[in-house]
Amino acid sequence: MKNILSIFFCICIALSAFSEESGMHFEHDASWQQILDKAKKENKFIFLDAYASWCGPCKWMAKEVFPKPEVGAAINPNYISAKIDMEKGEGLELAKKFNVRSYPTYLFFNPNGELVHRSLGSMPAADFIELCNNSLKPEMQFITLKNKYENGERDTAFLRNYVYASNNAQDSTTQQALIYFLNAVQQELSPENIVLISTVTNSIHDPSYAILQANKNKFIDVLGKKTVETQQEELVWYEAKKAGKKGTDKAAFKAVIQQYLPEKTNLLCAEYELSLLKRADNWKSYLPKAILFADKYCQNDADRLNQIAGNLWENYTAKTTLEKALKYALRSVKLDSNYENNDTVARLYAKLNNKKMALKYAQTSLSLAKEMGVDTFSIQELIDSLK
Repeated sequence: MKNILSIFFCICIALSAFSEESGMHFEHDASWQQILDKAKKENKFIFLDAYASWCGPCKWMAKEVFPKPEVGAAINPNYISAKIDMEKGEGLELAKKFNVRSYPTYLFFNPNGELVHRSLGSMPAADFIELCNNSLKPEMQFITLKNKYENGERDTAFLRNYVYASNNAQDSTTQQALIYFLNAVQQELSPENIVLISTVTNSIHDPSYAILQANKNKFIDVLGKKTVETQQEELVWYEAKKAGKKGTDKAAFKAVIQQYLPEKTNLLCAEYELSLLKRADNWKSYLPKAILFADKYCQNDADRLNQIAGNLWENYTAKTTLEKALKYALRSVKLDSNYENNDTVARLYAKLNNKKMALKYAQTSLSLAKEMGVDTFSIQELIDSLK
């Protein structure tokens, strides 16, 4: 038995080593100074994955993107790569020095240790490779663009490009640059400019949010009603959540909703209550409230039905609960079939031991995911387990 466990342990180590060998190579147990020294010695750029241990998108990138052979082939020849937890050890000082506020944040340095580019968020492997390749080109590096901006470059084509780049870098000049751009084009709300404004609106306090609010119908004509209303709801939700102080001030949460989205007060307050129960792992109280919420508010809301169904799938085993979740997931697919809700249906059928139906919906999910260009690893893994 001991020999079997030893062999299994060795296989796990070998597989882990193979994953990194075929994907990105990361420096382990090296200080930031050691990484700087190595990059200078080898004349390579530095890629720093500034992450936090609790960050879901960070974990997804580490599992689904960084280990891919094509990512390793594109990144390893040009970069010394490092992963540093921004909430521990020297990561605390690095986060402060480089203004890391969201996770994952990607920082790119030249061989002399000078920050030349930054971006953030999870993305498919192809987009990540493009990001890293662009960071090697001076004309695409954010720091180069910012220097031009701060030196007075105000060409409209440059400003449009800079607004996008500064937003991706979470730079404080984004909204100011947007105002310069809109002034330069006489506040023209062309489809291209509407897309730009929407893309860089990250807070209800941004000037761009006021533009969206004042011209909502024009934004709906270009982007669609669902896209515009979802964006508004997410931004107001974020502000209300801050006011709610992790559930200790529900009245403050409600006040923000009433101020900005009064017609959705009951819906969002009920959803907030569910989010607090989920965060507390209080699944006993969550179940009846989730069912009430889905039945009362979500019968024509594909996204919320899928979220509820997914939570029930992940956290419950009772057949009656899973069948209720399946009902919600199937309704979600009927309203708006996409790779996410088809995946949820597949996993619920699998948990209910109906492999035939699980495989059917999993294959639909895979097809839709490929059309969207999103990573299909977990869906393929599910399909393989059903065969």
